[in-house]
Amino acid sequence: AGGLGSSARKVAWQAPVAGVALERRTFDVKGILVRGLVSSSGSWSHHVGFIRGFHSTALLSNSDKDSNDSKKNDDNISVEDKPKDDSPDPDPEAGDLVPRRGRRKSGTTPEVGIVKRDSKWTPNEVLVIPVYRRPIFPGIATPIALTNAAFCEAILKLKGEHGGYPYVGLFLTKDPNLEEGKPVESADQLHQMGCLGQVVHIQGVHQLGVQLLIAGTGRVLISGTVSNDPFLTVSITKCQDNPFNPNDLTIKAYVLEVLSTMKSIVKLEHFFKEQLQTILAQVDVQNPALLADVSASMTTADRSSLQNVLECVDVQQRLVLALTLLRAEREQAEVQKTIHKQMEDNLSKMQRKHFLTEQLKIIKKELGLEKDEKEDLVQKMTAKLAEINAPPETEKVIMENLSKLSTLDAASHEFNMTRTYLEWLVGLPWGVTSTDSYNIDSARETLDKMHFGMKDVKDRILEFIAVGALKNSVQGKIVCFVGPPGVGKTSIGRSIAESLGRKFFRFSVGGMTDVAEIKGHRRTYVGAMPGKLVQALKTVGTKNPLIMLDEIDKLGRGYQGDPASALLEVLDPSQNKSFMDHYLDVPLDLSQVLFICTANSLDTIPGPLKDRMEIIQVSGYTLEDKMHITRRHLLPQALGDCGVEEAKVTIAEDALRTLIHRYCREPGVRNLQKQIEKLLRKVALQIATKQADQVSIDAANLETFVGPAIFPTDRIYKTTPPGVIMGLAWTSLGGVSLFVECVSVAPAERASLRCTGQMGDVMKESSEISFAVARKYLKALDPTNDFFDKNSIHLHIPEGATPKDGPSAGVTMTTALLSLALGRPAKQGLAMTGELSLTGMVLPVGGIKEKVLAAQRAGATHVLLPAENKRDWVELDQTTRDAVQVVFAETYERVFRAAFGKRRPLKKEGNASPAEAEADAEAEGKEEGEGEEAKAKGDSKGKEEGKGKGDSKGK
Repeated sequence: AGGLGSSARKVAWQAPVAGVALERRTFDVKGILVRGLVSSSGSWSHHVGFIRGFHSTALLSNSDKDSNDSKKNDDNISVEDKPKDDSPDPDPEAGDLVPRRGRRKSGTTPEVGIVKRDSKWTPNEVLVIPVYRRPIFPGIATPIALTNAAFCEAILKLKGEHGGYPYVGLFLTKDPNLEEGKPVESADQLHQMGCLGQVVHIQGVHQLGVQLLIAGTGRVLISGTVSNDPFLTVSITKCQDNPFNPNDLTIKAYVLEVLSTMKSIVKLEHFFKEQLQTILAQVDVQNPALLADVSASMTTADRSSLQNVLECVDVQQRLVLALTLLRAEREQAEVQKTIHKQMEDNLSKMQRKHFLTEQLKIIKKELGLEKDEKEDLVQKMTAKLAEINAPPETEKVIMENLSKLSTLDAASHEFNMTRTYLEWLVGLPWGVTSTDSYNIDSARETLDKMHFGMKDVKDRILEFIAVGALKNSVQGKIVCFVGPPGVGKTSIGRSIAESLGRKFFRFSVGGMTDVAEIKGHRRTYVGAMPGKLVQALKTVGTKNPLIMLDEIDKLGRGYQGDPASALLEVLDPSQNKSFMDHYLDVPLDLSQVLFICTANSLDTIPGPLKDRMEIIQVSGYTLEDKMHITRRHLLPQALGDCGVEEAKVTIAEDALRTLIHRYCREPGVRNLQKQIEKLLRKVALQIATKQADQVSIDAANLETFVGPAIFPTDRIYKTTPPGVIMGLAWTSLGGVSLFVECVSVAPAERASLRCTGQMGDVMKESSEISFAVARKYLKALDPTNDFFDKNSIHLHIPEGATPKDGPSAGVTMTTALLSLALGRPAKQGLAMTGELSLTGMVLPVGGIKEKVLAAQRAGATHVLLPAENKRDWVELDQTTRDAVQVVFAETYERVFRAAFGKRRPLKKEGNASPAEAEADAEAEGKEEGEGEEAKAKGDSKGKEEGKGKGDSKGK
């Protein structure tokens, strides 16, 4: 802070913050904007003042007392004693800052000494102090902290050499990302124009460094590098402003516009409001150059814009640049004020609304128009408790929490927790049940209307209804539908609920890793909630809904626990009568809930959980099933979804069969639905674009609507050569047919077998067993045949990118190896499955229906199954059994006869002719197929005779 007049003023610096002891000093300076105060602790207290005319003055500290005498002899420095100023010290907050120095007299303020320099004098070379953030302008005194010990010593040494007030060069670094404090080694790293600064005060020489008060005296230009060891020293040339007329009307106009802009910024509560007010109050309008520098330095502009102002030597252009920065600052201040006003308005509205609301509550309470919120809540809870038929234990818990609620403060966190807990307790359907429908005919009609096939599922539901009708009550059951995707496991759950007249709730447990999803959170946790089962009961409003747990085979396990273990209590009829949710912490009866689970595979379901469920296999659909489903369900729904009228499109029967056979061979109908929608979208496009009024689709033009066939052929081999056998496998997506290939790759000194096709460990062991059985059987069949002893065999299962595992390919691999060794192809159209033991016993396998359907899709006419799988064959519908002929085998001897015909001695060279082998195999297969089919149907009681002679008579 300083004076308006040209005469020197004095001011006492005092601590602006309580507890900070500042040295009381007076100075006499003309025209420097000083940033910072010197505290006795060695730190700068943030403050800005304006001092006029610092062209021939410097600030002195008490530590410079001994150096005053030496300055008197300097050619460029002289000390004058000012006359004593008896006027009282002005208010320090008035902004006057006059550095003074003098001899202290008793009872008076210190006398002032003025250090004068020649204003035209400029050193030839200076030590460089790099500036990293913003350039320093002439007329500005800025505190700078130095932490480099060596650099501090250099400054102190420089002070001693130049009489205590050395000059330094303040230059802005070119790289804005340069780390602060990092030394500059070359002048190329700096902007060429900077500010010449005079160190007018050094404060706090200690281990952490020193703090300098540096006053900018003028613009200088780097003309060369003198030295960079130990620190950068450059030669400089003083830059003078271009000559200008202070009375020029344009310059005066710019000056007035700058002052006007600064005033408008001050009104907008700007960040530098106090500093700008000081400048406005004490600025000299006759010095536009200084005005431009000072006003630009007070903005928050970026370093490049400020450097442009510093480098501008044309005063009028400098005023233009400064005015541009000020206007940008004003716009920023306006936006800031707008934001501030919006926040204050919002806060005021909220406070006013809260105040009026509280007043309204008090008025209504005094007039008796409104009850207390807490009392009203307790009354509502009590009335709700009287309506529900809660068990005594639950009612006791509710009453205890109501008493607790009445004593709590409505604004407390525990009040809200207790209130939420009570809302859950009184919101559950205690004793509320829906009326079950025991009409079996109506239930059968509902199930048949919504779903085609699924005889096992429908029979089980009708049995459930029949038991309920006889007992006049229905207990909850746990049923699990297992089958490939797209066969209707999830959709039938809603149909079952509709046929029973029950509410339906479904949630998926696939990927669930948190036990709290089943049993709820403890109430001690923030945001605690009951489990999904409690939420389901509250949602449906009855205690006997149908709850579907979808994808139960995909349960996860995480650090929060094992949900599968938590479901053991839920899905156990003897335990779920008193299910305990962690949140409710009261027994909950789930015994009347009908649980239906869905899964694609039983392999991933834990044994204890599987034991609690009644498993119903939902197999895939046959071609005829898909035809019925398409006509009755998929096609009408797709016509409505695509907006196509039934009269405008005709889809022939052969087109649907081709679509199912060539495009949609999967067990379910989900992909079939997508293909039908794709077909009808093409039809909708033709009708909408007036290309056709009516579209007819048959097998010939089907490809134009749905693209090329995905399955152009029924199978890889139309006729299987020696060493190739069709096998059957089960996957979670249904049954598939796969071929086992065997070839002899090279002669070998001993038997060897190599297997490929991404086989799992179980299948690799099965291949080794098959190789052993094949070698043993070949020796018994033809002792002279040493094919396996002298050849290296390669066994492969195509589609190598698909992982395969399981023991059911044992008979297939053994038959393929024998076919290769005998050089005879197996019976055409024969598909087989079964596990083979080391002694040649054919063991049962699973997934019979899926495998038989896969054989039908692949065009097989005969299917060979283990004898123990007759029970699965009998459960198949008559249409499926009539489509293929079945052969049951207990030992591999029966498999060999079904594949190659009667066992008989062979020629030494190896082998019977293909025609003879085919004739024998066909005759034998026909005889055995008829006999086994008759046995499966129970039409005859034939037994096999003459096995040693290879003669079988099924009668």
